[in-house]
Amino acid sequence: MSSTTRTTPPNANGQSSQTMVPPPNPFAMKQPYIHPTTLPTPNVPQIGSRSPGYSSHSYSHSTSPSTASGSLPELQNHDGAGSMRSPTQMSSANLNAQKRAYRQRRKDPSCDACRERKVKCDATETSACSECSSRNHRCQFTKETNRRMSSIKQVQDLQSQIAELTQVNSQLRTKVSDKDPLEADRTDMKRRYSEAHVGATSGPQRMSVPVLHNFDHVRTNIISYAQGVFSTPHGNHGHGVESSWHMPEVPLRTDFVYFSQAYHVTIHESYPAVHWPTFQLEVDAVYASRSFEGRPRAWIGLFFAILACGTLRPRTDRPMSPSVTSTGQAMFEIATSAVQPWPQDLSVTHAQAALVLSIYASESNMRSVSSMWLASAVRIAQELQICPEVDCWSAVVGETRRRLWWAIYVRDRITSLETSRPMLIHEDDCEISLPSSSADHYITPNGSFRGIPEPVPCTGFLATIQITRSYAPLSQALKSSVIMPKTLQNFDEQLRSKLLILPETYKPDSDGYFDSKGLPTVFAVLSARFHLYRRNFSPVSGPNERTNALNRCVSVAEDTSKYVSRVLHNPVMQDAGKNWAERVALIASNTVCLHLWRCILVLCFRSEYDAALMCLHLSKAIGNLRKINVGCGRHIGFVLDRLLDRVRSGHGSIQQLERDEEMIAYVSGDAQSSLEHSWVWSGTDLALSTSQDVFPGAPRQSGGDEPMRDALPYRPSSSTPTNGTTDWDEWAKIEHTVRQLMGEHVHRNTQPSSYYLPPHNPVKRVQLATDILSPPKTTANPSPTPSSTSRISIANII
Repeated sequence: MSSTTRTTPPNANGQSSQTMVPPPNPFAMKQPYIHPTTLPTPNVPQIGSRSPGYSSHSYSHSTSPSTASGSLPELQNHDGAGSMRSPTQMSSANLNAQKRAYRQRRKDPSCDACRERKVKCDATETSACSECSSRNHRCQFTKETNRRMSSIKQVQDLQSQIAELTQVNSQLRTKVSDKDPLEADRTDMKRRYSEAHVGATSGPQRMSVPVLHNFDHVRTNIISYAQGVFSTPHGNHGHGVESSWHMPEVPLRTDFVYFSQAYHVTIHESYPAVHWPTFQLEVDAVYASRSFEGRPRAWIGLFFAILACGTLRPRTDRPMSPSVTSTGQAMFEIATSAVQPWPQDLSVTHAQAALVLSIYASESNMRSVSSMWLASAVRIAQELQICPEVDCWSAVVGETRRRLWWAIYVRDRITSLETSRPMLIHEDDCEISLPSSSADHYITPNGSFRGIPEPVPCTGFLATIQITRSYAPLSQALKSSVIMPKTLQNFDEQLRSKLLILPETYKPDSDGYFDSKGLPTVFAVLSARFHLYRRNFSPVSGPNERTNALNRCVSVAEDTSKYVSRVLHNPVMQDAGKNWAERVALIASNTVCLHLWRCILVLCFRSEYDAALMCLHLSKAIGNLRKINVGCGRHIGFVLDRLLDRVRSGHGSIQQLERDEEMIAYVSGDAQSSLEHSWVWSGTDLALSTSQDVFPGAPRQSGGDEPMRDALPYRPSSSTPTNGTTDWDEWAKIEHTVRQLMGEHVHRNTQPSSYYLPPHNPVKRVQLATDILSPPKTTANPSPTPSSTSRISIANII
C-alpha cells in the first residue's frame, strides 16, 4: 500500500490526508488552460509556457477510451474572477482534477456488444475488445452515454482552443496592421519560406535594440563629427545636377509613355526594384517643368536606363528597325554618363540604376558590361546596408529596399548559373525579410496604404526568389567535374519540390492551359536541372553516366516543350486579343532563349523531333528581339547540318552518336564556355586565336590533324557567323532541316537493317585524335551496300 500512496501537500482548505493518487505519467499530454471568451487578450508567452506555481489541467490517458478530464464541467462554469487564483489554489484545483480523473478511469464506457451482454469491456483506442474479437463482432461505440470517449473530448477541446487562438491572432494582426499593413503579408512569406526549407541550419539570432529616448542631440553630434571618419546609415537623397555636367533633353512624352509601359510589363514584373507610383510622380513633375532641373544625376540615370530597357520590346506601331536599337544604346550611354563617376554619397537610386543598366546590357548581349554593372549594384546595396534589415525605415521605404535587394539577388543567381561565374552575394548575407506580394499600386508614395487584397498565390517574383535560393548549393555541387548519383538525386528532389509552392497549373503533369508569363518562373527550375545533368556530358564521366545525363536532359527538354504547347494553345490569351507575337514579347529574355537553345540541341540529338519543333516554334517567335537568339539560331543550324550528315552517312543511330565526341561537343553548347569544366580546349594554347579564315566545320588541309573520317566537303551556308546578326532570319530553314531529320528517322526505321550496314565497324568511336581521324582502309571484298562516299555524293546532289 505504501508503494501506491503519496502524501499530498495541504490543499486550499488546509486538509492533509493520505490519498490514493496515481503516479505521474511522463507521457501524459497537458491540457492548455482555456480562457473564457469574456477575458481581455491574454499574455502571449503564457500560451506555450507554465510558471513553477502553475499547473494546467491535464488529460488522463488510460489504456481504455476514458473521459479526457473530469474537471471539464467545472471549467465551463468558471467566471472571470475564478481564473485569477493564487498558485496554491491552482495547484489544489489541479490535484482535485487528477483525483476525479483517476476515479473515473474505473468507469470506462463499454462497447455496444459488451453493454448488451453486461460484461466488462477492455477495448482501447487502437484495438477492439477481447469479447468482440473472439466473437468476430465489430467493436463500436454508438449508444449514448453520460461520458464521451477521450478522443472525442480531445477533438472538442482542441477545436475550442483553435477558435480562441484564432481570435487572439486576429486581434494581434489588427494591432500590427495599424503600424505596417504589409507586415502580415511578409510574415506569411516567411512562413512559406520556412516550410520550404525544413531542416535548414538556423543562422545567428539578433535581438532588437531598445529605443533611446531624448537622444536627438547625441545623434546630431554623431552625424556632425563623423564626417571624414565614418559614414552613418542614413538615406542620401543626392544633390542637384552639377553645373559641369551637360544636362540631357527631356524625351517626348509619347516616347516615354510607350517605353516606360514596355519596361513595366516586362522587366518590372520580374525585377520590381523601383516603386512605380513614386517614380511616376517624379516623372510628372519633370514633364510639368519640361526640364531635369533640380533632379539628382542618379535619378536622371535611372530615368534613361528604364527607357533603354523599354526599347527592348518592339513597337507595334512601327516595324523593328536598327534605329530602335540605336535609340536604346543612346539612352544607355546617357544613363551611364549620368551615374558615373560614382559620388561619395551613394543612394538607393544609384543601386536601382546600376541594376537596370545591368539588365539592358545583358539583354543587348553585352555580357561583360552587364557583369560590371551588376557587381556595382551589389556593392552599392552593401554600402547602403540594405541587409541585414533593421526597423528604422518607414513602411514604404523598407518595402522598396527589400524589393531592391531581392531583385539584385535573383539577378545575381540567374546570371551566375547562366555564365558559370561566381556568385556575388553570399547566402548567409540575406538576413532580410521577403518582399510583400502586394502590387505597387497598393502602396502610395506618401506612406499610406490602400486596401490590400487577400494573399495571392506564390508566383512571379516571389516564386523566383524561392527557386533561386537553391542555386547556391547547386553552384557548389557544379564545382565537381562529375556529379555523383546520390548528389543528382538529392538536387533533383530539391528542385522538383520548388514546384510544390506554385499553383497547380505550374506543375509539369498538369493538363490545364498555361499563361505565358509563368514560363520564366518554371524555366528557372528547368534550367537549373539541365545545368546539373549536363555536367556529366564530359568525357571524364563513364558511358553509363553520360547516357543517364542525356536521358535526364531530354526529360527536362520534353517538360519544356509541354509548357510551350500549353501556352501556345491557351484559349484565354487568344480571347484576350493578344496574338502569339505579343505574348512572346512579354517573356523574351536571354535566359529563355538560352534554355530553348539547349533543349532543341539535345532533343534533335536524341531524335525527339516533335518536342524540338515545339521549342523551335517559341524560338522562332522571339526571332531577333534578342541578339543572343540570332546566335542560337545560327548554332542550331550548324549542328543540325552536321547531324543530318551523320544520319545520311549511316552514323546517326543513338548508340553511334553517344560515342561521337564531335557531336557531343557541339550539343554540349555553352558548357565549353567554362575554362574549368570544358573539355574541347584541353591541350590547346588559348592565347592563339582559333577564329582563322577556316569556316567552322571545314576539314583542315595541311599539317597536324587529318580530316575526320567521312568528313564532307564544306558547303558554304548563310548561317555562318560571317553574315552578321541583323539580317539573319533562317528559322524556316532550321525547321525544314528538323523535318528532314524526322523523315530520315522514319525512313530508317521502316527499312531493313542491312540497308544501313556500313562497310566498317559502326561501333568505332569517333574521336578528335590523329590516328582515329585517318580515312578508313578499303576492304578487299566490296560490299553490295553503297559506300558512304557515294551516299554522301547523292546527298550533296540532292
